[in-house]
Amino acid sequence: MKPLAIAHRGYHKTYFENTYEAIIEASKRDYFGIETDIHLTKDKVWITHHNSEIKSNDKLYPIRDYTFEELKDLPLDNNQNHKDAHICLFKDYLRICKEKHKKPVIEIKNSPKTKYLLEMAEYVDEYIGIENVIFIAFYPWPIWRLKRRYKKRIFVQQLVEDHKKLIWISLFKKIDVDLDYKLINDKIIKKFHKRNLCVNAWTVDSIDELRRLEKLGIDYITSNVFDQNS
Repeated sequence: MKPLAIAHRGYHKTYFENTYEAIIEASKRDYFGIETDIHLTKDKVWITHHNSEIKSNDKLYPIRDYTFEELKDLPLDNNQNHKDAHICLFKDYLRICKEKHKKPVIEIKNSPKTKYLLEMAEYVDEYIGIENVIFIAFYPWPIWRLKRRYKKRIFVQQLVEDHKKLIWISLFKKIDVDLDYKLINDKIIKKFHKRNLCVNAWTVDSIDELRRLEKLGIDYITSNVFDQNS
């Protein structure tokens, strides 16, 4: 069975990652889900952007130090000649996913205070249903907090790159994982599947790597290039 394909930061061959246009473009394609990164602005508005700073006209703007109104019209520096690139509201990303029937895969950047994390989760639950999204994070605390709050209703994945012990902590805590594809082997897949847990691989852009992971029985791939037709 083919793994479920997730568009990494939207579809950004033409449009800058995590922008409204990249998310819209991904929604037109045969992806199971669309992944994005979220940050809180100074006035506690959730936006989609990868880095903790916005780069505009060669100047850096730390997201947490500026309000949404101060950031929303800044043109985002990019290498794709996307001249109308601006930050996207998290609410707009969710709306697109809901309307186009794509699974939102939401990476929580940094480690927000519990109050704001839970407020965001409550909004997601009211708007689309918490069981209809996947939350991912490198920091374990947001994942654990959400899992404690929503228990079996919520789907979370622990992101792992350098801190490999998080793989085995996640297995112990019965939490799905989203691993750097280079870490994935038959042993890991079998151990997680034995506990009815899923494994996601990022970022899979090589056809040879895709086929290797398929043979291992990977559940999801996060990719810049591959969708369900690959």
